[in-house]
Amino acid sequence: MNGILFIAASFGLILILIRLKVNIGVSIFLGSIVLGALFGLKPEGLLEAFYSSSTSWSTLRLIIIIATIMALAEVFSQTGYLKLMEEAVRNLFPDERYSLAALPALIGLMPMPAGALVSAPMIEGVSEKLSLSPERKTLTNYWFRHIWEHSWPMYQAIIITSVILGVSVGTLSAHLFAMTVIMALVGYFHILMPLKSVKTEGRDLRKGSILFLRTTYPIFIIILISVVLGYDMVYGAIAGLLSVLIPSAKRITGKAVAKYALQPKIIFLLFAVMYFKEVLEVTGAIKTLPKAILSVHFPVAAVVMITPFVVGLITGMSFAYAGMTFPILSPFLVDYKWIALAYLSGYMGMLFSPVHLCLIFSAEYYRADLGRVYRELLIPSLLLFFAGLAYIFLVL
Repeated sequence: MNGILFIAASFGLILILIRLKVNIGVSIFLGSIVLGALFGLKPEGLLEAFYSSSTSWSTLRLIIIIATIMALAEVFSQTGYLKLMEEAVRNLFPDERYSLAALPALIGLMPMPAGALVSAPMIEGVSEKLSLSPERKTLTNYWFRHIWEHSWPMYQAIIITSVILGVSVGTLSAHLFAMTVIMALVGYFHILMPLKSVKTEGRDLRKGSILFLRTTYPIFIIILISVVLGYDMVYGAIAGLLSVLIPSAKRITGKAVAKYALQPKIIFLLFAVMYFKEVLEVTGAIKTLPKAILSVHFPVAAVVMITPFVVGLITGMSFAYAGMTFPILSPFLVDYKWIALAYLSGYMGMLFSPVHLCLIFSAEYYRADLGRVYRELLIPSLLLFFAGLAYIFLVL
């Protein structure tokens, strides 16, 4: 029980500091130190954990991918690709509102960390035209970026779940696909429909298709290399960047690209997030949660829902709640109803996690108030959750 209290204290400190407008990276870093200290780590243990997390390939890989994505976004901006992409979407769809969903959803097909960084600038023009607040921009980008994570077979969480539970990826994706549909519908009716309809004038489908292919080919290169061919996302991201960087070398400012890609605040945030994850693992804190919940004899449904939810909330990563909790919960995950319940619950925790990179970076990009973003996120998330429960218990 002490373990849960220690985690709650650390997590609460992070939330309080963020609420007090302390830099998010600093908040997470301080929360990590407090968590380690509460679990008995000495100063040298805390330093060792920081060194280990900072020099690990997973951290360096994350930074390379994020920096490459940000560089790609800046190149897109300097070359005018983002404007051309918006024009392509306007020619493809009869209503300007649809591009708010189409562009983040396109990026969502790529299982990369902080993919919302790519789509955030893409919808800037349309969201300004529709007079969206910074918080509404964040919600829109964040929501539609993640509709595929329930079922897209290339996402790490889906693959990990299939391996742990001994089910095929295709069958698992098919059973969970309804969650993607539900999330898309909730987004359509709650986020897009209330907006004033702005009809697209002078649509040209042929022009839109050509512009779409011309401006999104770097994204499809990333998908081809990292998803279709199965190489590490690092190679896909670098190849995608080079594919647009090389032919546009004379039109861009390399110094500005590097400055945007290597922002110290964001780099430190990445180190802080990975340090928090390392402290959770080193102290064994993450393993105390399922055991403590099971020891108090909660109903099975409560155990299956609470455990992944808490881990998703703490880590902000879908593969974390799948990889860390599903092995322990496997005796309960006997059919797709319980699998879907555990997955949805972990997803809800991840969606609300203040250390979820897509949420953090979207809010940072639009300069949105994180508290107000959470208020915007609450209603559609509840609709997703209860509609998901109805599907799980009435259909599966």
